[in-house]
Amino acid sequence: MKLVVLIPAFNEEKNIAKTIRSVPKQIMGIDEIKILVIDDGSTDKTTDMAINGGAYRVVSHKTNIGVGAAFMTGVRNAITMNADIVVTVDADSQFDSNQMPELIAPIMNNQADVVIGSRFKKGRPKGIPKIKYLGNKIFTRIVSSLVQQKFTDTQTGFRAYSKKALLNISVVNDFTYTQEVLIDLKFKRMQITEVPILVKYDDKRKSRVVKNIFSYSSKVLAIITRTLVFHRPLFSFFILAGIFLGGGISAKILTILDVFIVNASLSTGLIIIGGVTMMMGTFATVVFRRQLFAEKDLRHYIENTETPKKIGESHISH
Repeated sequence: MKLVVLIPAFNEEKNIAKTIRSVPKQIMGIDEIKILVIDDGSTDKTTDMAINGGAYRVVSHKTNIGVGAAFMTGVRNAITMNADIVVTVDADSQFDSNQMPELIAPIMNNQADVVIGSRFKKGRPKGIPKIKYLGNKIFTRIVSSLVQQKFTDTQTGFRAYSKKALLNISVVNDFTYTQEVLIDLKFKRMQITEVPILVKYDDKRKSRVVKNIFSYSSKVLAIITRTLVFHRPLFSFFILAGIFLGGGISAKILTILDVFIVNASLSTGLIIIGGVTMMMGTFATVVFRRQLFAEKDLRHYIENTETPKKIGESHISH
């Protein structure tokens, strides 16, 4: 069984080699452990340090695109490497790589397709900024509500994915992937679980993703909304249609009862928009369903196509 450790990195020349060397050399039940680093357009010596640190493969983006794009580049490369399990870990040595055996255990025991390394399963970790902790709580509750499963940490970068999950991942946002991939895989009926992990916070280190809490929040909400619309288009469009139809019908009733006079064109327009929105939801359901079938055919092709093994590869430009 092959384990691929996927490390997205951006300007991590000071930490990447340490992170690579911290990965366990042997794990019971695992025959091969390979390190895959995705350098997302770094302007420092991240690539060189990753190679010197012992990475099996380093893939470099020409420019900085985003951690979501780096993750998907890693997923595609892990598939070509015939990975049976993929573990993602941040490049800043924030997580304890010695916990990888605990992280992959549910997958190896056929108990889960995805395992989340939760920083909060045993309470609030020491040193985490208050605003970051609050934001994590809010988005975790949103994602938990959408997928009808209670999580404690949906932003962590320390996770494990089975081969089945790997072939089902469809992340389209370049900015980040943590929430989108959970919603995507949960709606595809993947089994997701959590295990508690340790984490270290550095007060002097600034997040590469959360540079501005308001900008980050708006982008994540947009990602969650788009993912929900893709997987549940009828539900999403019908909610919007209900708002328009409810507003239009209520306006008509209030006008008839002389409670409040509403312009007839406005109320009629709202009802028409509501009807059109319902039609859009039906159309979107057909379109997205066809895409899901196309993805399923592609996964079937990949699963039944023998991928040639690559030996001794250290650096690729992407």
